[in-house]
Amino acid sequence: MRKQTLATLVAAGVALAVAAVLLTPPDQKLGGMVRFVMYHGASTWVNMLTFTLAGALGLATLAGRERARAYGEAFRWVALPHWVVNTILGLISMRLIWGGILWNEPRLMMTFGILAGALLVLAAQFLLDSPKVPAALDAVLAAALWFLVLVLPNLFHPDSPVFNSDNRVYIATFFGMVVSVAFIVVPIALAVARRKPA
Repeated sequence: MRKQTLATLVAAGVALAVAAVLLTPPDQKLGGMVRFVMYHGASTWVNMLTFTLAGALGLATLAGRERARAYGEAFRWVALPHWVVNTILGLISMRLIWGGILWNEPRLMMTFGILAGALLVLAAQFLLDSPKVPAALDAVLAAALWFLVLVLPNLFHPDSPVFNSDNRVYIATFFGMVVSVAFIVVPIALAVARRKPA
């Protein structure tokens, strides 16, 4: 991907993110803080997509599709730091909204578990000669992520607060945030993939 195209997409993503955040009205309970919480949720959605793509490309690598390897590694490299950022955003959200960090909250423990898994995959890439081992671990990690998301209870997080609110403005700005983060993250991963030898 050309640097000019990448810069344009990232700039468009940043502009769209700012617009989506500013157009989100304050909530009755959370006030303006709802914008921060919604952006964290939107960013997490995209992050889950990057882990899923890394897993799918890992399966393609195991199936012998050599071109998938560089893209799988690129999404792996992008997903990990993005997850670190989202973990920090989640901790800040907890502290600001609930007055402290609930370390025993199932979704927070899942967050740290996925972080540990992503670090394990990265270590496998550096320590092992075979690219198929981290590719297989990418697939396992993606499956584990979706399993935990679907199975773990929401003890403190409400289920789909944006969509259950029936507020069209919140829904529209949330999707705007999702698209804005994708405009930033996905092109970066594609640029990384095309710079790496297959």
